[in-house]
Amino acid sequence: MNKAKFYWLIQILCWSIITLLSIQHIEFNDFSQSTKTIYLLLYFFSGFVSCHIYKIIISRFSPDDITHLQYALFPIVGGLSIGSIYTIIDYQLYHYSDTSFFNFATIFVENVWKVFPWFMFFHLHRFLSIYQDRRQREAHTENLLKISQLESLKKQLNPHFLFNALNSIKALTLIDSMQARESIIQLSDLLRLSLNLGEQQKATLSEELRLAENYLALEKLRFDTRLKYDFQIQEDIGNILIMPMTLNTLLENAVKHGIGQLKFGGYITITARTEKGFIILCVENSGVFVPKPKNNEGGIGLENLKKRLELQYGENAYLKIDNTQGKVFATIRMPY
Repeated sequence: MNKAKFYWLIQILCWSIITLLSIQHIEFNDFSQSTKTIYLLLYFFSGFVSCHIYKIIISRFSPDDITHLQYALFPIVGGLSIGSIYTIIDYQLYHYSDTSFFNFATIFVENVWKVFPWFMFFHLHRFLSIYQDRRQREAHTENLLKISQLESLKKQLNPHFLFNALNSIKALTLIDSMQARESIIQLSDLLRLSLNLGEQQKATLSEELRLAENYLALEKLRFDTRLKYDFQIQEDIGNILIMPMTLNTLLENAVKHGIGQLKFGGYITITARTEKGFIILCVENSGVFVPKPKNNEGGIGLENLKKRLELQYGENAYLKIDNTQGKVFATIRMPY
């Protein structure tokens, strides 16, 4: 049921109940049938129409401009207004023998008390609707901001990755031109895949692994026997969707700051497994991890990755790097 239908249904229901309750404080049996009908119709339609006019007036106020005091005063003003209308109807149709101010005040308070709960409900429902709409707008704006930030961060990845790959080919051209030509073909495939992944919000694990294999094969041409690597992937998880360009960032860091800093090179092991709704990616490489200052270009890739994980998953994901016995373990845990 949409908001408009819900509003009119509640209007009819509430003012019907209020109309029936109104006969309790007067001697309704003394009325003629025509007077009873007029009384009930006047009570119902005066409340129904007055409340709708009240709603139109209230709607002219911008929710963002209404103070807490105004929120508290609105239902009081509404209750006093319709309570006054009901009191006038009572005095016009039923000739009270006691016309004292005390009797008038008593009837007025009874009429206000009858309609006040409706106005409290009306404003509570309106406040919750406004709050929900505001939260949805804020969530939408926050989501757009996150998407914008993610796109900006992903655009930083390709130049960083391209720079490393071109360095590999540059070194290779001095050694073997044929292999350099093959490497250029590999790089072309590699860039096509990385660019496609960079445009996506999610990528399959198999796509990420294919990119990783291409990248390591290209780096293998540069490092030769100094670089050895191995993939240990859990079966049947290739279709899991993850944040794109995650694994490759870890590999770039492992090659550049791990293997590349060792005279005799080292070993890289890539593992992927699932655990209770999370996928865990780990890149293990020979070497020692030394955190770089924030103004050092060596830390851009990892800081970028941390920001992307935070934007995409919040506290549900993390990047952790540990040093253990001459090896570096870079681990990503994120939901899927």
